[in-house]
Amino acid sequence: MAVNYPEKSIRLVVPFAAGGALDVVGRVVGQKLTESWGKQIIIDNRLGAAGNIGAEFVAKAPPDGYTLLMSSVTTQAISMSLYAKPPYDFVRDYAPVALTASAPLALVIHASLPAKSVKEFIALAKARPGELNYFSSGTGSGTHLGAAIFDQLAGIRTTHVPYKGGAQGVTDLLSGQVQFAFSTIGLAQPHVETGRLRMLGIGSTKRYTRLPNVPTIAETVKGYEAEQWYGVVAPAGTPPAVVNKLAAEIKSIVALPDIRERFYSQGIEPVYATPEAFAGDIKASVAKYAKVIRDLGLKTQ
Repeated sequence: MAVNYPEKSIRLVVPFAAGGALDVVGRVVGQKLTESWGKQIIIDNRLGAAGNIGAEFVAKAPPDGYTLLMSSVTTQAISMSLYAKPPYDFVRDYAPVALTASAPLALVIHASLPAKSVKEFIALAKARPGELNYFSSGTGSGTHLGAAIFDQLAGIRTTHVPYKGGAQGVTDLLSGQVQFAFSTIGLAQPHVETGRLRMLGIGSTKRYTRLPNVPTIAETVKGYEAEQWYGVVAPAGTPPAVVNKLAAEIKSIVALPDIRERFYSQGIEPVYATPEAFAGDIKASVAKYAKVIRDLGLKTQ
């Protein structure tokens, strides 16, 4: 199978809406795989339940390498602890293929808010408890957890408004229906440049290379960190030769200068990890978010 793979088109499921960082990574990788192999990579946006609908679809697909998941920290780590009965198991139901990218979240606010820094935003939220609304890509998504952790560490109370995807949330942030968000940089930066949004801080442990003047949130809120990672996984039982062929091709794609520049322009860091290393990263994320969710007392059905 490995020698002849792929013999037909491949479905790459993106479990969030078009326009978000995960979708961008999936489409870039899919386009390059199509060019390399001459077989169409079909991007299938299957939305709902903070990525669980699409993730479950792939978990139950035939393990032949023709249905893959563009996964994230949300689908592979957060859901395992957030849901009382998750519809899939990250160890049992998937074969990790390759880590492809990571992206820090950024605290962005509507330009009408008076806050000019993370410190001022915290003071504003304390003065208006529960009045400031933020969007996320869904309950239990990385963007939801990014805000929930911030609330806890900063000692504030804000209101969560879940959406089916980040692009829709940004639209409502621009119109003022919600006042802030923990968004990927690429989604927010074009509106920051026009002055409609204001970026107050980055969720990475060090300042983002392309935005050196934007402080990390941790410079104000000690211990804060919020980064997304994105990778490709296949259904458990997919032949190792197929997994390794996919991984090798993705490694080549992530190393391409034009791909790296495209990722960076979207606030995404190109990163590669082998199937084995990616499996270790997933396990570490599961343990990390299990503690976070337990400490925050979060749970959904």
